[in-house]
Amino acid sequence: MLVRIDWRTVTEEHVAPGGMLRLDPAAAARLWPHHPDAARFAAEVGIPHADGLFRLLAGLAAAPSGRTGAPARAFTDPYGDGEPVDTPHGRLRQLGEVYQSTVYVHADDGTIWISDPDHEVEYERVHGDLSSFSYLVYKTAVERPGPEESPTPYDWADIDEIIREGMDRWDPLPFGGTTHFWEMFLDSYPML
Repeated sequence: MLVRIDWRTVTEEHVAPGGMLRLDPAAAARLWPHHPDAARFAAEVGIPHADGLFRLLAGLAAAPSGRTGAPARAFTDPYGDGEPVDTPHGRLRQLGEVYQSTVYVHADDGTIWISDPDHEVEYERVHGDLSSFSYLVYKTAVERPGPEESPTPYDWADIDEIIREGMDRWDPLPFGGTTHFWEMFLDSYPML
């Protein structure tokens, strides 16, 4: 795993019950057949729902008892037929969606890809592994101002900097210069 933080503390103390979307262990093993650590992370830690920023493909979710506290909107139906997609980059399997874009797992190397319908690049590799994706979704949710706050443009610039801060230490892909998804997301973040 690229992001080596105390995930137990994050999931138990910093994310509301039901806020972490965990995968069924068998489904996780199918998505990461060559990366047992990633499959274990998906089943034991998961990805933050982040108040709707990330939605997990319903068929991958842990059994109903593992969904306790997660709102129904935390899950989504597959895009298209939900089958793996053969791309020029290799075979991709759907994981869910983030910010109305489909999130995929590369079948061979376990990297995270996004297909954004409004972007000129059809499939973009955005994270080196699931822990990096999960961490960036978590940071984005934590830094988002509450409904009672009225952030200024300077506040938004500070939020942007905090979200980016340290990501390259774990994973150079999200803001590495060749990836555009998160840049576009942060540009639109104040409007969400």
